[in-house]
Amino acid sequence: MTKARNISYLSRIRRIIGLLLGLVLLLAVLIFQWQPSVPDNPTLDNLAINTIEQLIVDNAPASISAPGEVSLHLDNEELNLLAAFLLQNVPSLNAVTTNVAIDDGNATVDMSIPLATPIKTSYLNLHTQVRQIEEQVELYSVKVGYLPIPSALVRFLRSRAEEQLASTYVNYQQISDLQRSIRTIDFHKDALEIHLDWDPKLLAQVQTQAEQLLLSAEDKDKIVFYFGQIIELAQAQDENTRSISLNTLLVPLFNTAYDRIAGGANPLSENRALLQALSLYVNESDLSQLIDPPSAAALITPRRLNVTIQRRPDLAQHFTSSAAMSATVGAGVAGILSTSKEVHDARYRSGFSFSDLTANTAGAALGMAATKNVSDAKRFAQRIAFATQESDYMPPVSRDNAGLTENDFSAQFTDRNSPAYRAKLAEIDAQIANLPIYIED
Repeated sequence: MTKARNISYLSRIRRIIGLLLGLVLLLAVLIFQWQPSVPDNPTLDNLAINTIEQLIVDNAPASISAPGEVSLHLDNEELNLLAAFLLQNVPSLNAVTTNVAIDDGNATVDMSIPLATPIKTSYLNLHTQVRQIEEQVELYSVKVGYLPIPSALVRFLRSRAEEQLASTYVNYQQISDLQRSIRTIDFHKDALEIHLDWDPKLLAQVQTQAEQLLLSAEDKDKIVFYFGQIIELAQAQDENTRSISLNTLLVPLFNTAYDRIAGGANPLSENRALLQALSLYVNESDLSQLIDPPSAAALITPRRLNVTIQRRPDLAQHFTSSAAMSATVGAGVAGILSTSKEVHDARYRSGFSFSDLTANTAGAALGMAATKNVSDAKRFAQRIAFATQESDYMPPVSRDNAGLTENDFSAQFTDRNSPAYRAKLAEIDAQIANLPIYIED
């Protein structure tokens, strides 16, 4: 009798285990698929990059320092181009493919995430839909593979994600403020229209936010440390000094970084934090989001010196901003934003400056070299710590401050796809590649 009960008990256990395994297998079949729902992203060739740069310029206001309302117009092709560019420049997402389709009153976003398995690559295919309700946008449908996700679960996961971001990333509040500046989002047939309040004080932080994108609470301590080192270097200068070379800061900072790396610190995070702190100081950006006043009041209101490259503060500003951005979000994003600014200047302000573009490109190259991988980052910190002059990391540029207007640029180069313009960029790239800090001994 006891033996029969044991057999019955084991049989029930097997059935339960079999049922659970069956449910797991069913979920796997419903969720994971062998083919991507979005096969490819748009090709990001020179023409595509120039298109993105032009989109930024065309949608930016003529005066970025004046408040007002701004309208952004993006069609399906432009949205997909922007999405592909952003995905390509996030290392953990560069294999993800996505497609956006806009219709009257709603939009569909499909995304395919590849997952390596011992058999072959499978795909997590996401299908999401949003709709326009009066002036608001609502996420109303999410499907993973063949499995629809209940709306209540979607709302819960979204809320939890926002809480996690708010507690983890120190610049989340600024991103939230930027989102709140959006008045309306309208879905039209094959196009998206966004109306927002252009607040110069808020939107002037966009580049800083790009430099510090997804900056963690742990990273801020290192940035504050290096900013403190900069303050000490500034205080050590003669009291009558008003201007210093970037080399006065860059070399001793990398000496400190190399010492910390030799002591076991992570080369990537050290170099990244150093460049972010340097950009904050040189561009006189707001540091208050990183520290808790009043304990660090000296850091918030430090002694300010004009930092220059080739005796020009603007070159140092361009260089350090691009270096910090490249170290954080990649040279691609840094290049897009810097070139877009020059094109905007050509249309509305001081003109397209190849001097500024050279400083942007040189800064992006330095940021990329300083954070390429752990071993290269350590070698780079050691190599640049011995830089003796600015020309070790920045090629000489013309002292002619007059930029090319949009008409003058067109007359000389036709457009940014022309062989003449591409040759000019290649010349700048070659000058930077031959700088001493990039030539291995």
